[in-house]
Amino acid sequence: MSTNEILRNSPTEPDHASTPGADANKRQAIVHAARIMFTTDGYEATTIAKVAQRAGVAVGTVYLYFQNKNDLLSAVKSDWEAEVLGSLWRSELADLPFHLKVRPMMEGAFDICARHNNMVQLMGIQAEMIGKWPSAPPPPIYEALKALLDEGVAQGSLRPVDTTAAAVAVYAMVNGTLLHCFGSEQGKHKELYIDTLVDAINRWLVKPELADK
Repeated sequence: MSTNEILRNSPTEPDHASTPGADANKRQAIVHAARIMFTTDGYEATTIAKVAQRAGVAVGTVYLYFQNKNDLLSAVKSDWEAEVLGSLWRSELADLPFHLKVRPMMEGAFDICARHNNMVQLMGIQAEMIGKWPSAPPPPIYEALKALLDEGVAQGSLRPVDTTAAAVAVYAMVNGTLLHCFGSEQGKHKELYIDTLVDAINRWLVKPELADK
């Protein structure tokens, strides 16, 4: 699947195909309620009982889908990642070479984070505060980044790098910068970070003769 197909087909809310019908709606209602509670009351103050009440379900129903509060936070994180990924798709980028896609995609990521600063701060919760926290990039984002890099190499825009390793590195670099920009600095230096990421990614991955175009 190409980058364009992955990004275009990424929903603002993940498709829980294994949870059909009303069950899928109930699960999504729980995740949505948890997102509101986590970002308004905070992770520590939010309880499964409060999430259940806001979602309009019994406490036991929450536990049918999630083992504990950390599991629920992971689901909120996955939904947020899918929302960010979906925001990066713009049809006008489809036929652009890699080095011309980087800036508008960085701007898209920073813009959605600026609009949802509370979510960025929630995603910045330290792993030791909540126990086990998934460390691997979410599959849709990982797949999209790798596909984007594979296309760039095939088009001759990128140096012949290991796209699997490069996708992980790009994810870590961009995600870390977003967390710092909006989690620690409230977005004050957004444009500076966009410029820096675009320059770093282009100079690292793009062939020298294209990097400054």
